[in-house]
Amino acid sequence: MTDNRGDERGRLALQRMERALVRARRALPDRIADTDYAALRYALGLARMHRLCLPDGTDLTLDPQPIDSLRDWLLNHLHDALRSPAPEEEKLAVAVEAAGDVRVRARLARDALLASHAAVCDAETIDREAAQRALVVVAGGGGGAGYVYAGAFACLDEAGLIPDYIVGNSMGAVLGLMRAQRRHADLAEHVDFAAALTNRDLFSAARRRAEFGMPGLLHLHLRALHQRLSVGEFRRPVRLDELEIPLDVVVAGLKRQPYERVMTDQLRSEGRATRWLPLRLRVAARLTRLLTFFRSDMVEPIVLGRDALTRSIHAVDAAGFSAAVPSILQYEPSPRAGVTREIFAELMSRDELAAIVDGGVADNVPTRAAWRGVANGRAGLRNGYYLAFDCFVPRIDPKNAWLWPITQTVQMQMRINRVYADTMVRFRRTLSPINLVPGRSGLELAVNWGYQTMESQLPEVRAMLETVSVEAAGVRS
Repeated sequence: MTDNRGDERGRLALQRMERALVRARRALPDRIADTDYAALRYALGLARMHRLCLPDGTDLTLDPQPIDSLRDWLLNHLHDALRSPAPEEEKLAVAVEAAGDVRVRARLARDALLASHAAVCDAETIDREAAQRALVVVAGGGGGAGYVYAGAFACLDEAGLIPDYIVGNSMGAVLGLMRAQRRHADLAEHVDFAAALTNRDLFSAARRRAEFGMPGLLHLHLRALHQRLSVGEFRRPVRLDELEIPLDVVVAGLKRQPYERVMTDQLRSEGRATRWLPLRLRVAARLTRLLTFFRSDMVEPIVLGRDALTRSIHAVDAAGFSAAVPSILQYEPSPRAGVTREIFAELMSRDELAAIVDGGVADNVPTRAAWRGVANGRAGLRNGYYLAFDCFVPRIDPKNAWLWPITQTVQMQMRINRVYADTMVRFRRTLSPINLVPGRSGLELAVNWGYQTMESQLPEVRAMLETVSVEAAGVRS
């Protein structure tokens, strides 16, 4: 089994091998020596390297030859054994047998890299990349169900685990934004803010002309969040590049031609009489047609914050678009948001888009987007541990029967994204997705549920993030 230096599949295979090794060792810690375990994890980290962030902030493209050699050997000799459905005991037996060769090969690859890049790179920089994993949190959408993420973030904070990079979508983008504002967050402060919200703080009648978003029944303005996340003497909106934790937000771009057909059909099907129905019935009617937008020929995912251009977007505007459910919630940036509006206009013109809406219709738990963001340097380290949050889980609930086909469709997206996640946390106790303003009692319930679910996953999270001892690995010459 061979691979090229920049090939995504090879690095992903090594990541999954490391995950299997960590889980096997957690199950049977006495079956592998600490030194062998350290050598294997160091080698798996070293073999995934392709670029390196130097202390001065610049990127170094590494000499591919020593990395390719180590990577090919690991994939050829250990991939099938670690990734097989065999018992953990058998996986560890193969790993122990190979550990001596792995240590020697990792030492040779490390020495070769130091020799190739002696003028710009030292051993400490290479060891940091090979021995450490960035904590990457991916927060998926799900409306009010996503309030559990506040409890999950609180659990991580109490454990001393601060995300290095967050990728959010829809409600995950909103909660991710609040967490990314400061490296050291105050959960009580966030809960107090969210508990005091009313419908008027978030929504109003949709009176504005659609410029960048899709026309909806309600205008999602997020006024309270704009006020909370303003900075400077004149309280200007905070940009994505001003957050203390790097945050990328996934939105969906509606392609122009398919969108025009859908809008024509939707207006025809609603008819004049429907427009006079109560709002809740109109919302219900449009929710039943939401599946129209879950098509690859209709939408394309766009990652805001990934490049220098979109990193200048106002952070709340990015989250607002990501939470704008097609045809129901319309989001538009303020007329005073000059730079943000210019960036969205450029994106729409460049990609021939008709509107920008909720990222969930394109990529609800965007783990692959996060993986590629790490490869592009968004987390500092190029080796990440991917902790994905999914609150939009299919469940049998007579009160929300209309959600079943939508959650089933969203789970089909997960076939790809699940591959990139190291740990997929599925929150089965949540508020209803349509409960967007739950009040204090509902919010505290969701926070407790999220905390408890995340707490059960902490042993694996800690094990995956444990820094490898270079001395124990025995790779120094």
